[in-house]
Amino acid sequence: MADESTRTESLPDNPDIGWLRKQAKRRLEELRREDPQAQLARAQFELAQQYGFASWRALKAHVEALTLDGQLFDAARTGDAPRLAGLLDEHPARLHARSKPYGWTLLHAAARHLAAVDVLLTRGVDVNAREGGDNTYAMHWAAAAGEVDVVRRLADAGGDVVGQGDDHELEVIGWAACWDGCDDVAHRAVADFLVRRGARHHIFSAVAMNLADEVRHIVRADPSALNKRQSRNENHRTPLQFAVMKRRPEMVALLLELGADPLAVDGVGQPVAAYAADAAIDRAVMERIRVMVAAEMLSADRGQRAPRGTSLDLVALLSLRDWDMAARLLKGNPQVVDASGGALHLVTQRNDLSAVQWLLDKGADVDGRWSSGGAVVTPLHLAASRGHAVLVRSLLEAGANPTIRDSMHDRDPLGWAEYFHKPEIVQILRAHLSR
Repeated sequence: MADESTRTESLPDNPDIGWLRKQAKRRLEELRREDPQAQLARAQFELAQQYGFASWRALKAHVEALTLDGQLFDAARTGDAPRLAGLLDEHPARLHARSKPYGWTLLHAAARHLAAVDVLLTRGVDVNAREGGDNTYAMHWAAAAGEVDVVRRLADAGGDVVGQGDDHELEVIGWAACWDGCDDVAHRAVADFLVRRGARHHIFSAVAMNLADEVRHIVRADPSALNKRQSRNENHRTPLQFAVMKRRPEMVALLLELGADPLAVDGVGQPVAAYAADAAIDRAVMERIRVMVAAEMLSADRGQRAPRGTSLDLVALLSLRDWDMAARLLKGNPQVVDASGGALHLVTQRNDLSAVQWLLDKGADVDGRWSSGGAVVTPLHLAASRGHAVLVRSLLEAGANPTIRDSMHDRDPLGWAEYFHKPEIVQILRAHLSR
């Protein structure tokens, strides 16, 4: 937060979050009179600066802390147990306070801090209260944070260690295993504790933690687990897609061995290949697809016809550097390089420079549009968002237009690079645009 003396304006008496949001919307209306493309984030940032704060987040936190509930939630969130206890001693009726907009309890806010959790539990807070955003317990949050001591304390107080019914359909053990950053000893300790207390791994938590024996056990007991889908929040990904996304090549190979479908798509039509950050992660999938393509070509030879194929078949062959088979597939199916199939987009987001150059040489549209996660984008959007600097330069040299905006967020590739915090790409694109 900025020093008091640097503020250009003082906040009014007793401001609240509702007032703050209305001010941001009014600022946005003013900005859009001069710039119709202005975004809310800019209005929020300028409002924060107006009152001497470095960011909207800092201003929002300050306003929240001015209220009693704001002080309570700040104490819980920061783990200031003495302050939390003092406030509750003075205002015991606020033990069951809820934070807008999702109805978080003080126990949710305190989920990273054992001492603050103790303060709340000893006063009788409901250990199994759910919040309204993801329908989770505080135990879900503690598990996601890798706080095994907090999880143990909540369980000892009667907390439900399974936690079925959260909006991501992961249960508590999934919150300990499946998010980014859950690959460490602390999160594994949480998962092990939950199992000891009666929870069970599901296919996604077992894949996330590289538990081969557990995956085999789950599929043996229920073969349909291979076709289980994650929630709508994760675009109904399959276990195989999840394994690729989590960079678990051993799990990818195991799931294929157990019968996972390498051609399955998620809820928005994305194939397994769309989840690979590079061409090595899903090599086993690509090899399985190549076997299918080879069988089709053998059949085509016997029938004296052109082999049939898809863009995904082509991506698999290019990923495996089978240039001859790829050329033959393209000859019989020239449409596989069309943007509608996404071949160029897929190999771009997989950071496969050789495949990108091969497709461009074969006539793929460098500015072709394809739907990725619901947004219609160009290959340059994908390369920019993933930080693939060499590919960004190659696409620009091939004539890619850096001013094209996506269909969902109305942002150009530079906007995507800024949003995904890719400073090297931001520098490359700004230098190109300034020419």
